[in-house]
Amino acid sequence: MQKNKPIQMKIFFISLILLLSAASQAQEEVHWLTLAEAEKQCKDKPKPYLFDFYTDWCGWCKHMDKTTYTDPVVISFINNHFYPVRINAESADTLVFKDKIYAPVKNGGKSVSSFAIEMLGGKLSYPSTVFIYEPAKINFVVPGYLEIVKMQGFLVYFIENAWQSTHINDFLPDFESVFGAGAEKRQDGADYWISFQELTEKQQEHKKKTLLFLEASWNNSSRMMERVVFTDSLFAAEAREHFHCVRLDAQSRDTITFMTHVFHNAGSGNHNLHQLAIALSDKVLKVPGIYLFDEQGKLMESLFYYIDRNRGRLILDYIGNDIFKELSWEDYVKIRARETL
Repeated sequence: MQKNKPIQMKIFFISLILLLSAASQAQEEVHWLTLAEAEKQCKDKPKPYLFDFYTDWCGWCKHMDKTTYTDPVVISFINNHFYPVRINAESADTLVFKDKIYAPVKNGGKSVSSFAIEMLGGKLSYPSTVFIYEPAKINFVVPGYLEIVKMQGFLVYFIENAWQSTHINDFLPDFESVFGAGAEKRQDGADYWISFQELTEKQQEHKKKTLLFLEASWNNSSRMMERVVFTDSLFAAEAREHFHCVRLDAQSRDTITFMTHVFHNAGSGNHNLHQLAIALSDKVLKVPGIYLFDEQGKLMESLFYYIDRNRGRLILDYIGNDIFKELSWEDYVKIRARETL
């Protein structure tokens, strides 16, 4: 099975708090950039682009400007993690992007931006939002009005690196089910977690593989996995049958014994990260993370960032039932895909 490539950097601590409390740190408005400003800044520090294509006559554009783009969470996330550019699709201005000149073209009595035509694939509807992240070759064109929660979902998808592990079409519905309307009615968590002390005792009684979930209280994807992935009945069935399951908050204050080693909180000099979280992440903090160990405590697989429930339960079946000893991950996935046709 292919593992996600880690981001090569020193231990970092993202002070990204949950959506419910992010408003307290939000800025007053989106800091829109010109196309030239965004491109220049992106060369120095790569981040995703967010293009907002609008027209002066578009009522939904104005509504989105008054609602979605005034949400304090949206504002904070965009300003801190994106290069936002607002483009009037019917402007007569000539634009330059990546050394290509985009002159306006005539459409009846109106001018139309050739940049808008290219970015929107010729499908000119407004508003349209385009997310581009060049290092990952991601280009999402989202036509129509984006309500607040859906916009937050797109932003978190990039901010928390879910693009490395999960397709956007799997991520967004899960995000909206946790943070959208009616989210408070969802079950709060799975019931099969045990403590690290219980893990030691249970391994002496009945050896199983171990599933360790590394989470963070300030990480939205961690909360999503708690409420959507681990509560999924099929995922839970695989977890209960094949694994002893423990979880660790990246900033836990507990002293923990794991695989005969004792770990403590590393203190303020290390952003109050737990030593076990640092050791698991190999000095690169990646949350959420699932770590799968065999019956002897040897690490078998590390899965970083958001893992949707469908992929998650396939992985637990593949490893929990020792299918990996006979089939490659690619062949296993093909077989399972045929079974669902």
